This record gives sequence, C-alpha cells and structure tokens, in this order.
Amino acid sequence: MPSSVPVRNVFYLLCYAWNRLNEGKLVDVGTIDRNELGDLFARMLMSGVRHLLRRGLERDYLECQAEVAGIRGRVALVDTHRRFLDRHGRTMCTFDELTDDTLANRVLKATMRSLANVESLDHGNRWQLRSLIRRFESVSDVRVGGEQFGRIRLHGNNRPYLFLMSICRLVHDCLLIDETTGRYRVRDFLRDHQAMARLFESFVFNFYRIERPEFDVKSDIIQWDGTSLTDPTLSFLPSMRTDICLRRSERTVVIDAKYYAETLEGWYDAQKVHSAHLYQLVSYIKNLKRRGGSDANAEGMLLYPTVDRSLRLEYTLLGHKVRICTVDLAQDWEKIDSELRALV
Repeated sequence: MPSSVPVRNVFYLLCYAWNRLNEGKLVDVGTIDRNELGDLFARMLMSGVRHLLRRGLERDYLECQAEVAGIRGRVALVDTHRRFLDRHGRTMCTFDELTDDTLANRVLKATMRSLANVESLDHGNRWQLRSLIRRFESVSDVRVGGEQFGRIRLHGNNRPYLFLMSICRLVHDCLLIDETTGRYRVRDFLRDHQAMARLFESFVFNFYRIERPEFDVKSDIIQWDGTSLTDPTLSFLPSMRTDICLRRSERTVVIDAKYYAETLEGWYDAQKVHSAHLYQLVSYIKNLKRRGGSDANAEGMLLYPTVDRSLRLEYTLLGHKVRICTVDLAQDWEKIDSELRALV
C-alpha cells in the first residue's frame, strides 16, 4: 500500500472528500500526538458536538402519546376508556411535542458512546466523550444501524449536522465489536483498498474544485468517436467517465486518480507504467478530440500516492501531453497542498 498516511492528513483528506472544509476548521488536529484513527474520530466528533451545544441542539416536533389531564391534541378513545382515565378527568392523547430527542441527536449520542468504548482510545478523549454524553441526557439511547442514516433529514437549518453525520457514518462503518469483552476496536480503513481509492479520488476532485477556482472541475462522460452499422447508438461499448476533468478556455486536463499498492508494475526485470491505466487515459483524451476547443488538445495525467519513490514522467502520445505523477500523502499537509497545486 502507499506509504503510511498520518491521521492528521487523513483528517484533511476526509474534509475535502466530504466538502466540509469550513466545519473542519473547528477541529484542532495539530494537538493529536497519536497515530490512532479512533482518537482522530473522537477529536472530530467532540469538536463538532461542542460547537453544536453552543448554538443549541436541533429540536423538532415529534409525535408523542401520553396520559394527560384534560385533552391535548388527538384523544386516543380506545386507550382512554380501556384504562378508565375519563373517570378521573384524564385522557390518553397523541400530540406533537418540540423536543431535542431527534434521530440525528440519538445517532450522535450513540456514536459517542461507542467511541468511548474503543479499547485503544486515549484516556483523555474517553473522559471528554463521556462528559459530552451527559449533555445528551434528554436524548434517547439507541443502537445505530446503517438504515438510520438514510432517515435523517438534513437541510439548511441543521447544516452543522452534515459534517457530524458524515463522521458518525464513517465511525459506524469502521467499528468492530470484540464479542468476548464487548469493547470496540477501529477497523483500519487505510488498509481497505476500495475505501481509500474512493477517498483519494474524492479528495483530489474537491481539492482542485476548491483550490483552483479558475478551472471548471467535473467528472465527465466522454462519447466514443466512432460509428457502427450493427450498433448505431454504440450502446454495447463501455461508458467512459473521467475521475476528474479540469477545464478553462485554453486548457483541458483529464486526471485519473489511482490508489494502488504499486505505482509501477513489474515486467520481467523492468518497471513499467500500469498498461491498463495508460490505455484508459489515452482513450479518454483521444475520444475527447471530436469536441474541439481546448478538448482537441487535452492533456492526461495518471495520479498516484507515492509508494517508494516520487514520479514526474512526461510523454507526448498521439499528439497529446501525458504525465504520470505521484503525491506523497505522508508529508506535511502544507507540502501536499503545494505539490497538488504545482501539478496543474
């Protein structure tokens, strides 16, 4: 796998990938002195929750059923008569009540409780999490399942929850329970090739979208430059979708972000560029040519995390500039920022 990524840099990767840089500024990762993902998640969650508590937890009207004096809302006649409440001037009623016992707050509380039970967690972070949990006394205890995230309503009025729910979902996906002790441990998603490939691609995409505003940054669908009598619509050909396409008036750069264990592949005793990656990239830029404008001379870049050495290879292939580059995710964040900016 690519060289070890410090947890401080994982934080920046996540903030860019989730498009949550502003909320991320609330988190001080400079004080994290342990390279443990659990501590990073705890620090992110605690910073966000403290900010939330200062502005006030989300409140919403939820339907409740309770025994009340008199009438409130809709009377549940069957329950009222069954319990003989009407003889005492009381009724069983269903009504809407403004409460902070919302699903989002339940998920926050449950996630903090789970993180506090992670075996490897720093003792200081464990104590702070438990202190924050006590501030959620009026929020119900629940077990978090993946289906609950789809039921949480996120909108402009509870915008701070967008960042926090992203953290909670990641924590939920990464926590594994020890059946013997009942304690949790954090699955190292940095070793999950597919998860890191998605994170790396999203990070690079949003980095250039945010930090290089002079470019129009998008994932582009490219049409094949071809014809067929047997398949006039070319529907049987595979679709071509770029990871990242940067455009401005006079320049187009197609970037394929690849998170791979080896930047180069072995070919007998020699090291070569991954052939499938290069063929794919060249196919993209050649089929873009029909659009004209800056696309007619589109550039291509294969971008990998640094594994064992930095690469800056440049070629002209079929009339197009093609580069194979790496970015070292293990270095200080300021250098990663500078390196990515310099590539385009």
